[in-house]
Amino acid sequence: MSAHDAGNFLIRGASLRGWSGQPERTCDVRVRAGAWDEIGDRLSAGDETVLEATGCWLTPGLVDCNASAREPGQEQDEDLASLARCAAAAGYVAVAVSPDTSPSNDDHAVTELIVRRSREQGICEVLPIGALTHRLQGTTLAPMGEMSEAGAVLFGDADRPITSSRLLRRAMEYARSFDRGVVTQPIDADLAASGVVHEGNWSTRLGCKGFPAAAEHIAVARDIAVCQLAQGRLHLARLSARRSVEHVARAKRDGIAVTCAVTPWHLLYTHADLAHYDVNLRFVAPLRSEDDRQALLAGLRDGTIDAVCSDHQPWGLAEKEVEFDRALPGAIGLQTTFAVLCRLVQQGDLDAATVVRCLVTAPRQIVGLAPPVLQLGQPATLALLDPAAPWTFDAATNRSKSRNSPLWGKVLHGNARLTVLRGRVVHADLPL
Repeated sequence: MSAHDAGNFLIRGASLRGWSGQPERTCDVRVRAGAWDEIGDRLSAGDETVLEATGCWLTPGLVDCNASAREPGQEQDEDLASLARCAAAAGYVAVAVSPDTSPSNDDHAVTELIVRRSREQGICEVLPIGALTHRLQGTTLAPMGEMSEAGAVLFGDADRPITSSRLLRRAMEYARSFDRGVVTQPIDADLAASGVVHEGNWSTRLGCKGFPAAAEHIAVARDIAVCQLAQGRLHLARLSARRSVEHVARAKRDGIAVTCAVTPWHLLYTHADLAHYDVNLRFVAPLRSEDDRQALLAGLRDGTIDAVCSDHQPWGLAEKEVEFDRALPGAIGLQTTFAVLCRLVQQGDLDAATVVRCLVTAPRQIVGLAPPVLQLGQPATLALLDPAAPWTFDAATNRSKSRNSPLWGKVLHGNARLTVLRGRVVHADLPL
């Protein structure tokens, strides 16, 4: 079986996880000519390829609610094709991409370009996040209605905070009229100033300007209040602080339509991991204290935090091989997010059900995809995930055009053995 073939295979002994209307259970599943054909126990093999999948998870495919594709304008670091290959190799079937391209995705033409090229490639469903404001400048609303018709699933200004509460209210009310949510990066820009490291003992030791946690949770509280006023839908990107999680938990108890995500990096690392000034550990929301990390893990376990986003940020050497405070923030993360969460499961910080919820179920709801149904006779979309599979993230396995990752060269556990999109095999890593 090779990538891009229609699938004819029998998956034996996998655990069904994340399917609407399907209880979690271990069973066999047959796919013929790319369509679901049969589900049962100890199915007999025909002329199809048999995939022994004991210990693997058969899911509807991972969904990412925040990644950067760089196309159009910065294709040297990533383009839609390389992004899709990264996604498929990790079991993703849909990825929402931020509008911080060049030109920015602030009109229907760019939105249509992204949707069209994604469909032509057919490797992964790329879902555009439209710009909230013209040129991401935070002053004039973009034509959100036109972008929505062209395929935009959410609206936001990427990693740039919306400083005007009045503008944010108008945007939420406008987006509500065509059933779209608004994404914000919660930062009080005045308070954060040019800080690059969590304000505390490590910012002092490193000699870097501090970014206080209050600059995030003050903005979280403001955005939630505006959402309640506008009766809109709010998605908070890249939370990093304990108080932010507490604000979201209170908002959900009050019935406010708010969701939020965290990156895998904030679940795995703290500001103490910056001791060697690894520029790949500089992020828009900085790594914070162990207390904050534990609060993020707890929020993920209890459902306060809905999703884990890859926050895939590809950059070239020119943007990264500089001093820490001059490096552009972010790391590539699509291929390693599942492995990071598998490590956290092994450490006892998370369980498998939480991983499925935050990578499969909740992101679908955030970006507006229908619940996944395993319906016989319909084209199959799936990811067969092996949470224990060892692999090394290096030049041989990396599918991105960039290599800015703190996990580069390290042995990881957890990867996709098979990814199928609408009946087409788009990734296969199997001993056939």
